[in-house]
This record gives sequence, structure tokens and C-alpha cells, in this order.
Amino acid sequence: MQTQIERQYRDLNYSGKITPDFAPFAAQLDALDAAWLARVEALVADATVPQIAAHFASGALSSVDLTLYYLHRIRALDVDRYNSVLRVNPSALEMAARADAERETADAALNVMHGIPVLLKDNIGTGDDMPTSAGALALADSYAGRDAFIVARLREAGAVILGKNNLSEWANFMTFASANGFSVLGGQTRNAYGRFDVGGSSSGSAVSVALNLAMVSVGTETSGSLTYPASQNSVATFKPSIGLVSRDHIIPISSAQDSAGPMARNMTDLAHLLDVLAADDPDDPASSDVAPLFDVRFADVLDADALRGVRVAMVAYDEPYRDGDDAIRQDVIERLRMAGAEVVEIAPLPYPVDMFRVLFYGFHSGVNDYLRAVDAPQRTLADVVAFNAADATNRAPHGQSILEASLQFEINPTMAAHYAENVAHNRAVTRDIIGAALADNDARLLIDLSNYSTAVYASAGTPALNIPAGYRADGEPLGVTLMGDWLDDAFLISAGYALEQVAPVRRPPPLD
Repeated sequence: MQTQIERQYRDLNYSGKITPDFAPFAAQLDALDAAWLARVEALVADATVPQIAAHFASGALSSVDLTLYYLHRIRALDVDRYNSVLRVNPSALEMAARADAERETADAALNVMHGIPVLLKDNIGTGDDMPTSAGALALADSYAGRDAFIVARLREAGAVILGKNNLSEWANFMTFASANGFSVLGGQTRNAYGRFDVGGSSSGSAVSVALNLAMVSVGTETSGSLTYPASQNSVATFKPSIGLVSRDHIIPISSAQDSAGPMARNMTDLAHLLDVLAADDPDDPASSDVAPLFDVRFADVLDADALRGVRVAMVAYDEPYRDGDDAIRQDVIERLRMAGAEVVEIAPLPYPVDMFRVLFYGFHSGVNDYLRAVDAPQRTLADVVAFNAADATNRAPHGQSILEASLQFEINPTMAAHYAENVAHNRAVTRDIIGAALADNDARLLIDLSNYSTAVYASAGTPALNIPAGYRADGEPLGVTLMGDWLDDAFLISAGYALEQVAPVRRPPPLD
């Protein structure tokens, strides 16, 4: 952990970092006064998405107001400090004004996300004036050409695409010596709560929500890239059963484990965003596997009594991973009991499989396919590696050992067959582990701290929800992860909401 923090605070002395361009809104931002900001702050600070929608309906707030407020906060708080936002959308205010106009003329109820600004991790393709770069200089001017399926869903719901979040470059699949939250283009994302590990790879997505630079954001996960930064920055996130949220036009690591997912300050906002993101995508083969879930409206399953009478299995450790972990774990157990749950303690989940063989080949093959489908100067992963090597100091200051290792997994029918076998094996073994842990303990739910069990649920493709659990003595946040069996997504959402209602533990970051 200390090595990670040292990397994140090291002066790399490289060139290439970009700064969000506020020129399209400079006049409006410069005209904001203290009284206006105080009025909007009072409406927004602790509001949920449905409460903001009510403010829109009453006329107390407009989408333009809200978008300007967040652009102001990004410019004032984030630039060259936390580095959670890589780009702001030059069309953001136009989208907000259109949402306001639609509200005036709507003859039916609008989606609750209508007019709400959303930030996207910068590996999610958008068909607009923003590049999709994965934080890499090699893709600094690469345009996705069209919206990812989930971005199209957000636009259809009337959400405002506010900008792109920084991330661990290539979704933390660039080098074994990576600094969580670092990309050449975005610089180093900092933890919202202090000199702590920011978590990766959806670091910018988590920090921006923690800092209230947007109410919600969308990140991605292959193995812990949602849960860990959410845990480290005291926000909620959900990694769904693979296929519930489309992976279309998102720069991949491996389709065996990749998923996008929502981040929010509370379960209410998370559920409403998930309702927009979750939909059947005919172009994502995994969609058909989760067909029963497409009939679920996740905002409707929020139930403060969801844990009453439920038996849950909480992972216990002979030696805590970190100082302060066990005290927070014991507090979570107490809150589970307050919510009506029966708690049994179990040993850590085993993990007897090799994930990296899946990820190396999946990354090489998937990135090649993505680069050939978009407007990118590099057409293959080999081209990216060569580009970085030509000026490693400025293009790969932490190295690119994972990119290079992935190239060793050649793209051919034999390797493709091995990949499919490894995916099937890993998935079967880890689903059996989760199923056995539930069955052997007569439990409905598995719970662990932070991302400590990530490798198991990631390989299984099963759902996981992380919500704030508490703070260590030095103020570092820690989250708790709820895990279920395949297609248990709705129950995890309802259980997380029930736990949140007992004694919410999230506190705002110390902005000093």
C-alpha cells in the first residue's frame, strides 16, 4: 500500500498532461456570483436525483443551473488538484438547455435522470467532440465515431453528458508498476479524503462523485476497478452480472469479465442510474444470458426491510489486511443486525484459478478489434507499444509491462481456443466457490470489505455492490462489498439500500 501511495505522489517530470477546456462556458462561469452559487449549493448539496428532478419540476432549479454549478466546481476544485475530470463536454450547456426546453413542452412524465449531468470514464466511447483515449497519449486524438450503447441510453433518457473522467491508463492494464489513478493525459488522480491510495482504475469516476463534481458517474470494472476506488473514496458502486450493462464500444480488457457500472453518493441515485444503463443490447452477446433482469426496475426494489430475517455470511480474517479494518467490520456486523439480518462469520473465499491468462489474451484481441473500429492512429496493440517505446519518459513513465506481456499472447485459433477454455474453467470454479459459500452457510448474501474478494466475483461474472462502511483512524475510507450468486442483482441493490438506511456512514471529504 505504501508503495502505491509513493507512486501516486511521485514527481514524474513528464510532458503530456492536458487540462479540461472551459473556454466554451468561460463567460457564463465568470458571471456566476456568490449569491447564485450559495442558492444552488443549498438545493444540490445533499439532494438525491429524484429531489433534483422535483426541483426541476417546480422551477427552483434548471438543468443549465445544475450543469453550470458542476462546471464551476470542476474548474475551482479539481483542475491540477484532484485531476478526476479529464475533459469537459463542450456541448454540455447545450444539452442542458435542450433538457430544460423539453421539460417545458413534455406531455408525459420524463425519466428521473432527465437533465442530470453525468460523467463517463474515458474508456467509454462517445460520438461527439470528445476523444475516447483510455488516458493514453497514443489515443489522445482518437474519436469513437459513435456512442457506446450505454451512452445512447443516457442521451435517450435526457441526461447531460458532462465530460470524461480520468482513470488508471488503459483501465489499469498498462504496467505492473502502475500508480492507481494515473494516466499520461490526465495526470495523477488524488484521493478525495487525503494522502491515501485513490484506487483504480475507475478512480476519476469515484473521486468526482465524492467531491460532488457530478451526482453520478459511470465507471468500468474487470477486477475491482469499480469496487476499490469506490471503497477508497466513500461512494457507492455496482458491478452487475456480466451482460446486464452493455460493453458495446467500451475499450476492453476482456469480455469475460468487463462491465460498466454506476457510481453515486447513495443507493437511490445508483439505482436510478442503473435503470438507464441496464438494457438488452443485441450487439452484446452476454445480454441474452441475463434476460430475466431486463424486466427489473431497480429503483422499485429499494426496500429498507430487505435484510430482515436474511442470513448473511461475513468474511473474517485471522489477521486484518489493514489497521482499523476489523473495527469497521464489527461495526458493519452490528448494523446488519440492526437491519434485521442474521450474521455468520466465514473464512476468506479461496481463489484457485489464473485470471491473468484470460486478461492478457482478451486484452490483446479486444484492443485490436476496438482500434480497427474507430478513428485511431494506432491500429493494433503492437502499434501502441511501439508508439510508447519511442518516448517512454513521456508516454509510459511507469512502464508498459502489461501491454508488452499481452503481446506475447498471439491472436490465432489455438490461442482463442485456450482463452475460451480458461474463461469457462475460471467461471465454473468461482461460481462453485460462491455457490458453496452461500449453500454451506445457508446464507443469502456474502459480504467482505473493500475489494478483498474481487478476484472471485470478477472471474465468476457475478454481481457485487460496494457501499461506504466507515473510516479508519486517519480518515481513510473503507467500503463493504455485498456479493451474490448469478443474477442476484436486484437483491443486492435492495440489501445495500437496507444497510444504508440503518446508519448512513458517508461523510463529505475534507476540502482544505
